[in-house]
Amino acid sequence: MAMGFSLLGGALAVGPIPQALATAPVARAKTKAKNGSRAKSTAAKSTTKAAAKSTQRQAAKPAVARPLPSLFVEDRVTRILRDLKGRAPRVRTQKMEVATPMWVTKSQWLQSLYRSGLVDSSKATGYLADKLLFYETVRRELGDEGVNRYMVRTTGLRDFLVRESLVGADGRLLLDGDAIESKLYAAFPSGFVARPAVGVAPRETGTGLFKSTDDFVAELVKADTFLYRPDHSKRPVRSTVLDEIASGEAVVLQEDVLSKFSSEHRLIGAEAKREWREVRVHTYEGRVVVDAQPGLWVRQDKHSQSEIKKAQAFVAEFLSKLPPTLVMRQAWSVDVLILDESKNEFRIADVVTNRGRRGGWSGYLDQPRVLGAYARHLEAHAGVHFAGLGGRILRGNAGNYFAFWGVKIEKSRPGVDRVLAWIPPWP
Repeated sequence: MAMGFSLLGGALAVGPIPQALATAPVARAKTKAKNGSRAKSTAAKSTTKAAAKSTQRQAAKPAVARPLPSLFVEDRVTRILRDLKGRAPRVRTQKMEVATPMWVTKSQWLQSLYRSGLVDSSKATGYLADKLLFYETVRRELGDEGVNRYMVRTTGLRDFLVRESLVGADGRLLLDGDAIESKLYAAFPSGFVARPAVGVAPRETGTGLFKSTDDFVAELVKADTFLYRPDHSKRPVRSTVLDEIASGEAVVLQEDVLSKFSSEHRLIGAEAKREWREVRVHTYEGRVVVDAQPGLWVRQDKHSQSEIKKAQAFVAEFLSKLPPTLVMRQAWSVDVLILDESKNEFRIADVVTNRGRRGGWSGYLDQPRVLGAYARHLEAHAGVHFAGLGGRILRGNAGNYFAFWGVKIEKSRPGVDRVLAWIPPWP
């Protein structure tokens, strides 16, 4: 038997050739070759048609409009709402007695709250410490109009860069500083401020991490910028404050509501130059702790009683819009930006939680007057009684007294303020 080569389905094959076929006329070989070419042509046409139909089907499918960072945030918000709203309501038929040491410290008082189940310290509460996650959680509940009535519009930096197609497949910036600045002003016509997603940076001011948009863009386009790295476009960023991934954003962009307010009300001159002034409001569940108005650690611009009461009313209105199950066992401190007190214009700039830990939710909890206000509020609304002489001292605004005195000295400015801080403080 002779050996020979033939084309089988486009591949080169080797096999035995019978003697009869080896001596056949050349015409038969030509006919087979012709038939093979015709078959290959038909197969190629079928493949082309199938590919065309597949392309048409793919084109008919709607494109995914939301970028990956936004989808990650949406999933986190779903988890937060499922965890917090899925819990059974807090029900107490009789007062719960809480043992209170005579000279109770802030730490001792806080631990008594967590042991009694009065304050939540779950991972969902930790996630709410992230500015973007809190904003998106409220947006899910109140809608765009509702959330922007009470809060400052917030978006993540990595989400913005991906959504605006400012980064390539490798995550590197595609455009120069001028083009990026143009995109930023298209998204924030009145300007924006850049802030850490969680907490407050040491150098942060009312204008955020940067004094101007030019400073922000100049930092962003640096090769070694701390704002963004190429791998951020594909992987969520871990929060160094929470020590886990929250929204996946390290930096958020917030609308410059002061400039927007001045523009909308056509303010000019000195009226248009509004300073960033905040009122700290403390809350528990769906209520404002009215008496928990802290004294400022240093002497500076103080707030009038009218500003404080209106800011508290604004927060109370905001809390009333949220589902009771969402705020159940939640203790927050809310920073309220004063836009115009006479027009009742305020915005919530930030909400501080306990970050999912058994600790404080405000630096002002060191102050005896704030602890006392919370103690009285919890006894009135949470079915608890702080027992003994320690409870009386706590309610009388003298809890954590000596620790507070030390903190006041530490935070005072050098000079006259430091001397005055050594005088025993009045609760």
